[in-house]
Amino acid sequence: MQRKNFLKIVFFNFLLLFIGIVLIETFFGSWFKKNNFSSLIVKKNITKVWKPSHYKSDHKAMYKKDSNGFRGDYDDIKHIKIITVGGSTTDERWIDEKLTWSNILQEKLSNHLNDKFFKVANAGVDGQSSKGHVKNFSLWFDKINNLKPKYVIFYLGINDAILLLVELEKHPKFKKTFSIADNLVEEHSYDKVISYVKNNSALYNLYKIITGNIIARNYGLIHGTDTWESTYEKKDIELNTNNLQIKSFLSEYYSRLIQLKQYSKDQFQAEAIFITQRVPKNHYLETALSIINKQTKQFCVNENANCFKLDENLILEINVDLYDAFHTRPTGNKKISDYIFSEIIKKL
Repeated sequence: MQRKNFLKIVFFNFLLLFIGIVLIETFFGSWFKKNNFSSLIVKKNITKVWKPSHYKSDHKAMYKKDSNGFRGDYDDIKHIKIITVGGSTTDERWIDEKLTWSNILQEKLSNHLNDKFFKVANAGVDGQSSKGHVKNFSLWFDKINNLKPKYVIFYLGINDAILLLVELEKHPKFKKTFSIADNLVEEHSYDKVISYVKNNSALYNLYKIITGNIIARNYGLIHGTDTWESTYEKKDIELNTNNLQIKSFLSEYYSRLIQLKQYSKDQFQAEAIFITQRVPKNHYLETALSIINKQTKQFCVNENANCFKLDENLILEINVDLYDAFHTRPTGNKKISDYIFSEIIKKL
């Protein structure tokens, strides 16, 4: 009899708990909202703090993404005047919030314009090429109410150059053509379900916010950290631009640039700015990236688009500005932001 009563109590407690969870998720979750993030792989409500090793520092580093999936310190979505779009060279996962080129650019523009509400939102996604940039508009940006930047900066080239080598089967490492970053959804059904739950559960997102606030308390001064000296593979991969496969790839790339320019205008009434990239001399990606950059610049001429030719105007030194062949340290970010600032103030 006692055991039976005990099981009843346990059953009713679980039932109440279940009903409570359902009510919380129904009223506070995003399950039934028209613009929920569905199974989008863009990370939200995360905070990580660590001792940086990718550059020397006497302060811990923080990587933070808000409920919109952006890095940035804006309080109101309406204050966002620029969105920076790119791959890991924009996302800058291993660089502190205050030391990314997006944030340094924001500080420069805010001071120059004497406008503390001039904000830059970092929408970089690790591994994303122009294919993913196009999908950002319908699968991500379109779900964020009141997002109306004046400029959308596309810092691109490296990941598209990698895609080109993969398609030509000339990349020394990568063979896989499916990219989660470009599709913005998981490849397998089980992973899609997990992403859907994480994106729309009120309790999960509350948990992430609470743990993020706890983690953020560890953000402070430390004994200086050290870093490493990097090397890169010097290899010349010859490419013939008359190759039909390359011509087809460049044609599709050109079409994506047209879409990015048009989507920026149609969705935000914003101007698109395309910024070329560079890698160290004799790097295996140098030739492919040069081909991509040339197409980007030709597009800008043909379509009267804004193009900042970083590849022609900036030198980023390995072990000084770069911690590997692609990714910048804070010194490199200062150079990038200085260059972009010098170009963009001509338009403001």
